[in-house]
Amino acid sequence: MYNNGLGSPEDDARVALLIDGENISSALAGKIIIEAGKFGELLVKRVYGNAARIRGWDEAPGIKLVHTGLGKNAADIALALDAAELSFEAKVRTVVLVSSDGDFSHLATFLRERGHMVAGMGEAKAPVNYRKSCSSWLTLDTNPKDMDQKILAEMRKQKGGLLIGRVSPTLRAALGVTLSDLEEKTWRKYFEKRPGTFKITGEAQQTRITAR
Repeated sequence: MYNNGLGSPEDDARVALLIDGENISSALAGKIIIEAGKFGELLVKRVYGNAARIRGWDEAPGIKLVHTGLGKNAADIALALDAAELSFEAKVRTVVLVSSDGDFSHLATFLRERGHMVAGMGEAKAPVNYRKSCSSWLTLDTNPKDMDQKILAEMRKQKGGLLIGRVSPTLRAALGVTLSDLEEKTWRKYFEKRPGTFKITGEAQQTRITAR
């Protein structure tokens, strides 16, 4: 097999785990590490994003958080540049690319043309063309029960509860959780489905959510 200087067959187990932290919830960190480890030794483990927006990733075991600031697409660019550098330096054979962003299909294609195996991971919303650009694909699903417990614990910390408009920024900052991690389309629908866990009072913008 043509490897473009990527090393001998004995080096096939060298793996780089590169995560788009602004696109993937830190709630999936454990599963990502376990699945990525199946490809070999995780020589590189990095997550990219604005540190203020990807809370929770700084607690993921052994993963280096690469702070990319506020620039548009800064996380995507930093991840792609690091992937290219790792490729040209022939440090890894396999790249585990974790994102649901279809723009990474170009990076996956580039890496495969360089002789790498690209193991893609992302949520069900990831576009088909991106999935097919990877050598393999794994759809990541958040465990609903685990997510419910994390949200419940955070809501209990909020004395007096939260106005509905503050739920999204608060949970994103505290837990790295967004609606894309849930089955429901709105936070109101999420809380309405759990009347035994959360209490809803008020109307419109004055709707307040508290833990029971």
